[in-house]
Amino acid sequence: MGSEVRYQDDQGFGAVLAGRLIEPVFQPVVALADGRPVGFEALARGPKGRFHEAPALFAAAARAGRSAELDWLCATTVAQRYRQARLPGLAMFVNLNPDTLASDPPDELVEAYVELTQERQVVVEITEHAVMREPARLLEAVMDARRRTARIALDDIGSDPSSLAALPLINPDIIKLDRSIVQRRSNSWAVSQVVNAVLDEAQRRGAQILAEGIERPEHVEIARSMGATLGQGWLFGRPGPLPQDIRPSKLPLARVSPRNVPLTTPFQVLAADAPVHPTSHEVFTTMAAHIENQASQTRNPAILAVNLGDSRLDDEARLRFNYLTSKGIEVFVLGRDVSSSHGRVREIRLADRDPLVKERTVLFVGSRYGSGAFARRRTPNASDDAYDAGTCYNADRIIEAVLTMVNRLPT
Repeated sequence: MGSEVRYQDDQGFGAVLAGRLIEPVFQPVVALADGRPVGFEALARGPKGRFHEAPALFAAAARAGRSAELDWLCATTVAQRYRQARLPGLAMFVNLNPDTLASDPPDELVEAYVELTQERQVVVEITEHAVMREPARLLEAVMDARRRTARIALDDIGSDPSSLAALPLINPDIIKLDRSIVQRRSNSWAVSQVVNAVLDEAQRRGAQILAEGIERPEHVEIARSMGATLGQGWLFGRPGPLPQDIRPSKLPLARVSPRNVPLTTPFQVLAADAPVHPTSHEVFTTMAAHIENQASQTRNPAILAVNLGDSRLDDEARLRFNYLTSKGIEVFVLGRDVSSSHGRVREIRLADRDPLVKERTVLFVGSRYGSGAFARRRTPNASDDAYDAGTCYNADRIIEAVLTMVNRLPT
């Protein structure tokens, strides 16, 4: 009965895609210093009727399994409209969810996207909700977008506490504070947690902060107090057609330095800077427990990436890791002998020839810190418990080491 009703509700959606019945509207993104636009965010509308509003349109696409197709159609339609407009120096902000970025679009859509990035500034907005679902494919897509000169914005920061964990991995050029932060719909502790983490990331990486939901003059002052230099909301303009005469702001958009994504191992990344010493299996287990303990005591969203190498994952460890996921921590466990995920812990089996099999690593990454213990067997013999091991508390190095593990996650 439920599927029949859903089908009836979605009748006609295929015609929207087939007829390319998408009408883009645009909302200005302004510099708070002068109130002038630096660009426009493109939003999609369907034909008049039940698919006109974006939530209904994209919900129907999700039910039909055609979300990526709709996303690319919207992006292409927007690109065509933007190219026709006379908007010198103004950026186009376009929303693409992580699954779309990681998909293989039709050639014509790729060509339109490439042409647009050659002619205009493009900011690809990624909603944080699905970032951790397929991080390996998403990071590859983000790097590809940057190679094509696009900037990356991480959207809806603050709508869900877990969004903060995605910040260091995505390394966005622009961090968009959710409207609930500016309009203070969250409690004060949650707001301060988000703002402090975002400010720290922006200052360390050179990113810009964009405040959404600015509807009244007092919202501008709140946004500025949170470090925002860009704003968006009804105070500056509602979604509509692109204007004809525009006085753009002279504020340039930020472009952060891309992170190094080494195709090596955590040990190779961290041992380049941190000292290593001969260590036994028992001693390294103590070192690893210290990092895990930091994760158990945090009140902030974070990532714990664990490589067991050729060691086994026992039931006690699974209980510890599942407890950490209940605190909002994303936990990845790699190893030669892990089999399948249990609860919210993501377990990834390593190939026998993967060099990570001879290593052990525990890496803890928060929005404002990073720490890790790392080790490598001194001999190929698994029965020999002698390691070279070390610890690291350099957040950027820890993130690089995590990225070597993320690259091994299945897509």
